[in-house]
Amino acid sequence: MEESGREAEQDLRILVLTDTPILGAGGSERFLRNLLGLLPSGCRADVLQLCTQPDPNSIVGKLDNPEVRLAYRPVDAIYGPSGLVAIAAVRRMIRSGNYDIVQSHHEKSDLVNALLPRAHGRPRRLSNRRDMGFQKSAKMRWLMRRLNGRFDRIVAPSTAILDSLAASERVDRSRLTCIPNGVDTRRFVPLSAAQRIAVRASLGYSGDDLLVGCVANLFPIKRHCDLIEAFASVHAMLPATRLLLVGDGPLRSTLMDQIARCGLTGMVRLLGDRDDVAALLPALDLFVLASASEGLSNAILEAQACALPVVATRVGGNAELVREECGRLVEAMKPATLAEAMLQLLKDGELRSRLGAAARARVEQKHSLQTMVNDYLCLYRNMVGGH
Repeated sequence: MEESGREAEQDLRILVLTDTPILGAGGSERFLRNLLGLLPSGCRADVLQLCTQPDPNSIVGKLDNPEVRLAYRPVDAIYGPSGLVAIAAVRRMIRSGNYDIVQSHHEKSDLVNALLPRAHGRPRRLSNRRDMGFQKSAKMRWLMRRLNGRFDRIVAPSTAILDSLAASERVDRSRLTCIPNGVDTRRFVPLSAAQRIAVRASLGYSGDDLLVGCVANLFPIKRHCDLIEAFASVHAMLPATRLLLVGDGPLRSTLMDQIARCGLTGMVRLLGDRDDVAALLPALDLFVLASASEGLSNAILEAQACALPVVATRVGGNAELVREECGRLVEAMKPATLAEAMLQLLKDGELRSRLGAAARARVEQKHSLQTMVNDYLCLYRNMVGGH
């Protein structure tokens, strides 16, 4: 039986469909890089991205698996001509690629996947839901309720997402699987005191500065406006506090205006997309995420792996990551409450150290990257085996 399991793993051929470039910024993109980068050599994967090839300047990650092939096919409206062309192209790939599993991420890819033909039970169709569906229109929810039955399995990183799918899209719970995100705990690690001082100095900060950080694309759902408002209150009471925002997006100029209006120019820095997040995080004193919706935040996991205490909003899967012993949860879109939690931790260095150590230990125990990859491989084998 062991030999059969190894052969099944080596024979797997997977086609990944996604709406966004996996070498770009964002949590779902980091998830795919993490997953595909650790697939065993016999498990072959192709990735079709329904978007344009990214500008080299927007690439913030790399894929550590040269056997994975990346392709791009831009799709505008999935109901329009480019969507029909994409569906036809994927069907040709299915015929020539002999795939065992087609795994889709995001709405356009899910629709393409659900509409694929299948012969003799192959390929198996897997939908990977990465968020709480905050972008889905009523029309899309109606459509997915009718198409979800075409997927063999639907997987998500948090029970909060699965609960939402069962309630809003009426998915049979027996077909839902939860595989939490994993983080590379060898790459995201705490720094020694000397290393930490060096990184802070490279950013222009001293050991006496209190550095608060957030890693998130500058989109409305991430509620940077609430974080900046909360920080204004924190800074008024703790003038040594600084805020670093890592990420980019359409709200950049709006947030810069807010920073200026609050008199925080120089106190808040927008660092843009960075490829050195693993070096920046452990130089911080506190990580904060003020989102109005989350699936299971890779940014929180990476911060916790660096032994940072976390203040986050009580939305989506955040409650599955930020426990009382390693951080604080607050209600979303309430800057005053967010400021209170930030102040409590920033005023108490011993508390921050204790919470950060507990966060690191919890990530090592429950969210290792290899465990996540192994769980996906097990899911793939079970699907191909008909379970």
